[in-house]
Parts: sequence; C-alpha cells; structure tokens
Amino acid sequence: MGMSITQIGTNFINEMIEYFSSSQGILSLAEVEREVTEKVKNCACDLVSQYLEEVDKQLLADESGRREAGYWVERRDDERRVLTGFGELGYRRTYYACKDGTYAYLVDQAVGLEGYTRVSEGVSVSLVRTASQVSYAKSSAYVTAEAVSRQTVMHKVRACSAVRPPEPPEKRRVRALHIDADEAHITRRGGKKSIVPLISVYEEIERNGKRHRCKGIFHISEYGKTPEELWEQALSEVEARYELDDAAVYLHGDGAEWIKKGLEWFPNAKFVLDKYHKNKEITAMTAGLDKLLRKEYQSQIRYALAQNDSRFLLELADSLAAELPQREAIIRKAAGYLQNQIEGVAICASDPEANNGGCTEPHVSHVLSSRLSSRPMAWSKETLVKLAPMLACGGDVELRKERPQPQKILLVKAKKAAAHTFHNMTFALNPGAVGALRPISAGKRSQLYETLRDISTYRPL
Repeated sequence: MGMSITQIGTNFINEMIEYFSSSQGILSLAEVEREVTEKVKNCACDLVSQYLEEVDKQLLADESGRREAGYWVERRDDERRVLTGFGELGYRRTYYACKDGTYAYLVDQAVGLEGYTRVSEGVSVSLVRTASQVSYAKSSAYVTAEAVSRQTVMHKVRACSAVRPPEPPEKRRVRALHIDADEAHITRRGGKKSIVPLISVYEEIERNGKRHRCKGIFHISEYGKTPEELWEQALSEVEARYELDDAAVYLHGDGAEWIKKGLEWFPNAKFVLDKYHKNKEITAMTAGLDKLLRKEYQSQIRYALAQNDSRFLLELADSLAAELPQREAIIRKAAGYLQNQIEGVAICASDPEANNGGCTEPHVSHVLSSRLSSRPMAWSKETLVKLAPMLACGGDVELRKERPQPQKILLVKAKKAAAHTFHNMTFALNPGAVGALRPISAGKRSQLYETLRDISTYRPL
C-alpha cells in the first residue's frame, strides 16, 4: 500500500511552502504556473493511486461477499501503470479467479479500465478530439508528449463515437431551410478513390459586412451508408428540429445522383445548382478567349441559364466550338452539364430566397477536406466510418464500451468502504495532519514568510 492520504497532503503542502519560501526574489507567473502545475499533477497521481488501492483493499477484505459472488484470490500486489490526464500513475491490485473459469482484476473492472490499455478514458477522448484536427503523430505529441504511438491513437479513434448535437426542446418554425450537399474526395488504402459525403443544414446566410455566417447550421457525414440511409438520417434530424409544413426547402449541390436523391426524402424541396460548379463550367466553356470576348460570352451564357433557355445555351456552345475548335470537346461537355442542371440555375432568378444559401465547397473544405484530403494520406474503411461523423460534429466524441463489473452488491460495498476510509482521513476530521507540517524556520520575516507560517500552523476550528 502506498502513502496515506494524510502523508500525500502533508508532502504536497510542504513542497508548496518550500518552493515559495526558498525562492530568491519574486517568481514570475510563468515559473509559478509551470512548477505548481507539475506538483499538483504529481499529488493527483498519488491520490488516485491511493484511491484505487483502497478500493482493491476493500474488495479483498470482503471475503464473504467475494465467495458469494464467486471470486477467489489468485495473486496479490500486481502492479499496473496507466497514463492519465495528470500524468502516469501506478498502483497495485489483486488478481482473482472467477467461478466461470476466467480471471480478473476486480478493481480494474470497477473503474472501467480495459485489460491491457495503458491510457485512461479521459486521455483517450483527448487524443481522438485532437486527431480530428491534426495527424495521429501530432495528436500523440500534443496530448501525451509522444508517450503513445500513432497506431494507439488510430485504435482510440475507432473505439470512440461522435456525439450528435442535442435536439432542441421545441421545434422551430422557419420561412426557409437550406440544405447543402457535397463530398470530399479521398484515397483509400491500396490507392482506391472514394468519397465522404457531407450534408449541411441551416436557416439562412447572415451577412455582417464582408463576413457571412450560416444561421443554425449543423452537419451530417457518414461513410459507407447508402444515399437512402444518409438522407433518411438527414430527414430525421431536420424533423426533430424544425416544423417543415410551411417552410420552403432548398437543396444546393452539384447535381450528383446521390445529392438529387434527397429530393425524394424532402418532397417540397427545390434543387439549386451550387454557384461554384456553375461558375466552374462557365469558365470551362469560355477559357482561351481574349478578355473582352470572354466577358461577353459569359454574360450571354448567364442570361441563357437565368431564362432557362437551353436552345440559346446550345447555340452559344456551337459558336464557341467554332471559335475554338481545339477545345470543342471541353466546351460541349461543360454546356451539356449546364443544360442538365439549367432549372437549378434558373430558380435563382425567379426565387430570390434560393440565393440565400449554397456554401457546399466551403463546408466540405472546413469540415472534411482539411483533415481527410488536404495532405497525401490513405484511409481505411474502419477509420472513416468513425472519423467522418466526428468531423461533422466538430470533434465532440465519447468512448462507448460495455465494461464488465463485479457483482453489484460486492462493488457497492467496496466503494462505500473506500469512501468511508477517505472521509476519515480528511484534514477536517484529522486536525493533526496539517499540524504535522514542517515549520518554517529560515528566511527573512517578510509578508510572504508570515503568510506561509500561518498556513503551516493552521488549526481547523
């Protein structure tokens, strides 16, 4: 058994007194922050180690309860070390044989520590949250100072689940609702190309000078689901937040088949071609012309699209193909794309509300691409299934696991006994604990000296 709670508290306060009283001159805030943080973390490790050993001690002492539950002592004082948010802690515990022929460390099961993990649940969640923004290596460096491997971080990502934003207490009634749908293009292991879809739902684009913000936005991203499953999830989350009876719904995207599948799940929705893809194809049609002629053709193409005039659009394509025969294939491909999506462009001229949305590319860039495809990397399906929803939720995750526990009665008794032991060790109930502190006998009798002396000689009322 390690130090008692009294000893831990006494040592900590003595260290604090010695640190502040032995300094030469005034300490900077940075120095105090660094040194005190380290001492607090060490003290926390000692306290938690003591708590775990106390729970183990109480489980061991409850012989009748253990026999009734079917646990017998196999081995004692096995050491374990675990990396936590305040450092690496070590403790000793008892190994038990179970009536079903298995073996277990009951204290580990009681506090939710998996059999061979070296990382606590809190550190695991921090690793995953950080890994949703940076690489596995950087996550390990930032959270644990490279104490765990990149592979460990990957396994933690696969063990966690995204936490969806909570549903509001009441559904909102809105005049219009905008849904942006697009995908990030990624590389799977083995070189196979794939996509990760993203659906973004918001009420409108709020403008504040040059800064724009999507009001009430939330994102949905899943890898491996069919378009039907993805849009069913989207409809479920939208209906949980909004009354859609009187709301106009606009679906913004590039016209891909999986995106237009959303029109089947939102029957009143109107498709709007995303402006990025519209401008991209117009540029493809007119590239290679001199500046003035290019500007004139682009103006005519936009007019044809706004008027829903496919015939005029194709005439312009014929004219451009004659002007630039070497680019005919590209011109006709771009014109064909715009013709197929012309209703999704014309709606912006006839319905002003359709212009109050359509941010598919920025959403994909900020939510998915910055992590999944901004640098050369390859992903496994197992990781993408977990990581995509995390990115959509802004890195909010939880570690979900079914943890085996000893018989409930046995566990409750042990925890109550350990808590009672800790309660009897507190300074408030044990006045001699603080009085045992080493008195200050050296140093100039400054105000700091007097203050520290008062702390070291404090007696509770």
